[in-house]
Amino acid sequence: MTTEILWSPALPPAVIAALAGLGAALLLAQVLRAGMKGVLARSTLLGALILALLAPSISVEERTAESDIALIVIDESTSQRIGERRVETEAAVTAVRESLTEMSGLDVRTVTLGDGDASANKGGTRLVGALSDALGDMPRSRFAGAVVITDGQIHDADLTGVGGLPGPVHMLITGKRDEKDRRLVISDAPGYGIVGNDVSVRYRVEERAAWSGAGFGDNLADVTIRVDGEVLETLTVETGKEHTLDLTLAHAGATIVEIEAGAAPDELSPLNNRAVVSINGVRDRLRVLLVSGQPHAGERAWRNLLKSDPSVDLVHFTILRPPEKNDFTPLNEISLIAFPVRELFEEKIDEFDLIVFDRYVVRDVLPPSYFRNIAEYLRGGGAVMLSVGPEYAGLRSLARTPLVDILPASPTGRILESRFKPRISELGHRHPVTSGLLGAVVPGRDDLEPTWGSWFRQIGVTTSVAPTLMSGADGNPLLIMERVDEGRVALIASDHLWLWSRGFDGGGPQAELMRRVAHWLMKEPELDEEGLFAQVDKGELRIERRSLTPGETEVQVQTPSGDVSKVTLKPESAGRAIARIPADEIGLYRISNETHTALAPAGALNPLELADLRASDVVPKQIADALGGSVHWLQDGLPQRRSVQADRRTQGAGWIGMVRNEAFSVTGVTNVPLAPWWLVLFLGIGLASLAWWREGR
Repeated sequence: MTTEILWSPALPPAVIAALAGLGAALLLAQVLRAGMKGVLARSTLLGALILALLAPSISVEERTAESDIALIVIDESTSQRIGERRVETEAAVTAVRESLTEMSGLDVRTVTLGDGDASANKGGTRLVGALSDALGDMPRSRFAGAVVITDGQIHDADLTGVGGLPGPVHMLITGKRDEKDRRLVISDAPGYGIVGNDVSVRYRVEERAAWSGAGFGDNLADVTIRVDGEVLETLTVETGKEHTLDLTLAHAGATIVEIEAGAAPDELSPLNNRAVVSINGVRDRLRVLLVSGQPHAGERAWRNLLKSDPSVDLVHFTILRPPEKNDFTPLNEISLIAFPVRELFEEKIDEFDLIVFDRYVVRDVLPPSYFRNIAEYLRGGGAVMLSVGPEYAGLRSLARTPLVDILPASPTGRILESRFKPRISELGHRHPVTSGLLGAVVPGRDDLEPTWGSWFRQIGVTTSVAPTLMSGADGNPLLIMERVDEGRVALIASDHLWLWSRGFDGGGPQAELMRRVAHWLMKEPELDEEGLFAQVDKGELRIERRSLTPGETEVQVQTPSGDVSKVTLKPESAGRAIARIPADEIGLYRISNETHTALAPAGALNPLELADLRASDVVPKQIADALGGSVHWLQDGLPQRRSVQADRRTQGAGWIGMVRNEAFSVTGVTNVPLAPWWLVLFLGIGLASLAWWREGR
C-alpha cells in the first residue's frame, strides 16, 4: 500500500497564481491602511480559497506483488543429438529448473528450439526469433532473464534484432571445445536437366579443424556416389579441392544424387559427410515414330493424339500404296521426296523414345533386318506399342517377323466381331496404368458394366507370362504389357480404340489411357507397377509400396541421423500398401526393401543446421554481450544461479544472475479530498466573520 498527494486544479495554474497574487496585494494594502487587525484571519481565508481551487486529495494504492518470469530455452535441433550433447542438455535443464524454481517470486517457463522452417529458407537454430516470440506476450517489466542451453550453432544472430530484446540472456554451451568435423559441400548443381543429356555436379570435402587449430593430418577422403539409391562409383579425392561429377539423366522426374565422404579419424560425427542433390529431369521433346500400315478410321485418331501434345516430335511412316499394286505409276511420281527408311530404321532408330505400330501389314516394304533392328532397340531399353487389327491374325502379321521374340502376345487366328465393353482385369486394378480410369467398374463388382462406350472388334491372342491389364470380348486379353530385357512393349488387340475419341456410345478415356501406356513404356517412375515411393509432408513420412502381388510388406527406414527401424506397410486400394510415420528430423530418409530403395527429403536437402557441427561460443558471446548475459561451457561445470537487484551485475565468475524486478499490479485506488466544498464553505464563513469582528473592535 502506498500513499501520495494528488492535485486537481479547478483552474489553470497560471490563473490560480494570478488570483493568489491579487489576493496578496489586497491583503498588503489592507495592512498599510488599517494595520494588523484581521490580517491573520484574512490570510487564512485567502489560503483556504487557493487550496480549494487546487483541490488536493490523498491517493491510497493497494498493490499486489507480481512474480518475475525466467525462461529456460532448450536447443533440440539436429546438431544437439550428436554425441553426449543430449545427455548434457537434459542434466543441465533439470538442474537449472530446480534451482530457479526454488527462488521466491520467480515463475519459470520453458521454450524449445527445433531446426526452423526449411521450406521458408529459415532453417537452422532460430534462437533470436524464439526469444522474440516468447517475450511477445510477456510484460517486459517482469522478465528476470533467460538461460539458453545450446551447442552454439545459432543461425539468426542479427545484432540489430538482438538489441531490441531485454536481458540478461545466459548461454550454457554443450559439447567440447576441441571438436573436429568433416563435411561434404555441394558447390554447384543444376536444378533441372534434359533426359538423356549430361549434367555436372561440383562438390568438395571440407575438414573443419578444432577451434584450437588441431586438424586431421590427412588430405584424402573416400567418396561414394549414389544415384537414386544405387551406387554409381567409389573413389578417393583430395580434401579442400573442387571435384566434378558428370552423369546422364536416365528418366524424367526427380533424380536423387547422393555424395558421401567416409568418416575421418576422431571426427565428431559423419552426419554431415553426405550431401544430396535433386535434379528434375525433363524431356526436351519426345521423339515418336508412328508406323501405319492398313488405312483405317483410327489412323487419324492416332496421329491427332500424338500431334496434340506440343512436347511430341512425331515422325509418321505410312504405306498408302502396297508394292504388289502394279499400276505402272512411275516411282518418282508416287511421292514428292524419298522417305528416309534406311535412316529411320537403321541409323537413327535409337533416337526415338517410342515406336508405335498401327495396324501394320507386312508387305516387304521393311526388310527383316529392320525388324531385327527394332527388336534390338527394344531389348536395349526402347519402347514399342502395337495397336493391331485383322492383319495381325493373318499371314502378313508382325508375329511372322523377327519381332516375334519380343511381342507380348501371339495371335490365335481368330477375329472376334461382337459388341463388348473393355473391362479392367483384377491385375489391371492394381496396375498404375489402368487403375482408377474414369468409367471403370469398381473392383469386385463384375455384375456392373463400365460407363464408357463399346467396341466391336477384337483380335484373338494368347499370352503365357505377360500381364493382361484389360480384357474384351468373351474375356479375351485386350491390353497386354511386358518388360523385355531393358525395354518395354505393349499390345492393344483391337483397332477400335478410336471409337472412344469420337465419343461413340459415350466415348471413353482414350487420351488418358494412351498417355499412361506411353509414359509406362518410357519408364516414368510414377507408373511403375513394382516400386517403392516415399515423401515427407507436414512432419509425416508417407511410404507407399506398389505391387501386383497383394499383402503386407516390411521396409527398413533409415533417418537422416542414421537410426534404422522396421515399418510394416498395410494394404490399401489399387495395389498399394501404405504406412505413415512421424518425420521429426531434417535431411534425407532412406526407405528400402529387398529389391527397391526410395529416398525422401525432409526440409532442405543440405540443411543449414548440419553445415558445421562443432560446438561454438562465438555467436553466443555476441548475443550475451548485447543483452548483458554470460557464456559458460558445461564441460567446465554448471554455474550457480543467483537472484540480484535490477541495478546490480547479472553475472560473474562461476555464477549467473536472475533480476528481481519487484514488479506489482495495482488492485485498488482510494482518493480522499483534503479540501471538500463543505469544509471550504465553513472555513470561509468562519474566517470572514472572524476578520469582520476583529476589525470592528
